[in-house]
Amino acid sequence: MNIFKQFISSLHSPETIAKFRMQKIGKTILYVFFLMLITSIPFSIQLGANVNNLYTYVSTNVEESIPDFSVENGILKSDVEEPIITENDNTVIIFDPTGELTPLDLNEYQTAFALLDREAVLVIEGNPQPVSYQDLGTDISKAELSEHIETFGGLLPLIIGVMIVGLYLFTTALKFIGIFTLSVITLLLKRKTANQLNFKQGWVLSAYAVTLPTIIFAVFDAIGLNIPFSFAIYWVIAIVMINLVLRNIPKPKQKPISDKPSDPQQPQI
Repeated sequence: MNIFKQFISSLHSPETIAKFRMQKIGKTILYVFFLMLITSIPFSIQLGANVNNLYTYVSTNVEESIPDFSVENGILKSDVEEPIITENDNTVIIFDPTGELTPLDLNEYQTAFALLDREAVLVIEGNPQPVSYQDLGTDISKAELSEHIETFGGLLPLIIGVMIVGLYLFTTALKFIGIFTLSVITLLLKRKTANQLNFKQGWVLSAYAVTLPTIIFAVFDAIGLNIPFSFAIYWVIAIVMINLVLRNIPKPKQKPISDKPSDPQQPQI
């Protein structure tokens, strides 16, 4: 069965998943990469769009939204006495040399660019990514910032591509950890239904059993639906699925007991 048919079957058929237990480990690893590639497509599109929108908004509004400033010895200096927050279409520009705001205060924003007193912060998908001015190793002014933003725009496709690949590898690594955890749970569940299963076979079955919850929550993320206790629900679905898979593994055939009587003992001469 090819990888596409395996994917479709893994969404609804525990009986079919049970037949994959003898499959080579290499093909199963390839399937996990394929599964994560499928689930990363919607998020990658959304990530690329958010980064592009943020760049467009910042590059066109930085002159109007941010007053004159300079960064000296790793500290943002300006005549502004309170934070300036400019928001448009869920994209936010923040300028705060007062120290009132911190990167943690930006968690409420989905997409934002902030110049704080000691760091610049890029917020994408609600995740603040601070960069200390001290780490830049040089002082900077508003005019130089505009030049850096323009340079960033030229590298934007490459930057988005690196972010998508990095995110894909990170989420795939997490999925392998999740599969290993489920395979350990499988060792506990198999005792009553498929005790003949070894760890390698349990790992293979676990890799296919996580298909359904992975796709479900990928769809929820794509449409922006936040489900309470999503982590717990994910594991409930995965464990129920692997339990159904184990129930569809045939019992080992028992050797028939021979009814033929043993040969009589030969008399000694």
